[in-house]
Amino acid sequence: MGTALEDLSVELFYEIFTYFQLHEIFNIFSNLNLRMASIIENLPSISVYLGSSGMNIEVTNNFYYEYLSQTNLSTRLTSLCVSDTSSIGNSLWFAEHGSTFLNLRHLSLIDVRRSSLEIILDSLSPIHSLIIFSVHFVSADHRVACTFADVSQGAYHERIFRLFPSLRVCRLLFGRYDQHMVQSPFLLQSPESFVSIQSNLSNLQSLTLRYCLPNFLSHLFEHLPQLEQLSCHLYYIFRVRQQHLPEHYPEK
Repeated sequence: MGTALEDLSVELFYEIFTYFQLHEIFNIFSNLNLRMASIIENLPSISVYLGSSGMNIEVTNNFYYEYLSQTNLSTRLTSLCVSDTSSIGNSLWFAEHGSTFLNLRHLSLIDVRRSSLEIILDSLSPIHSLIIFSVHFVSADHRVACTFADVSQGAYHERIFRLFPSLRVCRLLFGRYDQHMVQSPFLLQSPESFVSIQSNLSNLQSLTLRYCLPNFLSHLFEHLPQLEQLSCHLYYIFRVRQQHLPEHYPEK
């Protein structure tokens, strides 16, 4: 005997929906029958990838912006990924509406410029439900990541920790990046200042950084002793004049 669509449990549909984007769920399932429309209308939690690859501006503006702005969505949105890879407007939209998502547990910002991140951090009220937060860059164009090139180590950590005091997992993959320095010969180390962290996140278990200065790493160990996992690349700053290099050192 075959199993009819009507015989499937609601929980199984929730599992099926995890393989689709939210607008695809609406386009595929919402008009099948009244039961399916009711299931979609009453989703207990919602995950959204805003600005995913292949998502055109029309879908973003006419569906996601309008749908997520509804007041009954404020407590049901639990996971949100905001990407500016294809459109810089997504992060600015989130800056305007982010504080309404009271039960957000997972937030990821992708290819967000420094100016946009500043607006987001200034606009948000503390979100105590958030347990996973990440900032990372996936675009082949490094101009977005390089907007953080002159930022001191730790400059945003304290602001982020204060906004999300219940964090368990935090991935902050922006960092100082100077292409000219990286391509230069590394011989001498010089100390580099950092911004100290004051907030004590007792729930933070995992912290991932793109680059980490040795002295800032020591500061993290002292201030966050409860960390179970800390991942980073040690980053040394070198300032060496070419004429001071030994004659036998090969140029690259």
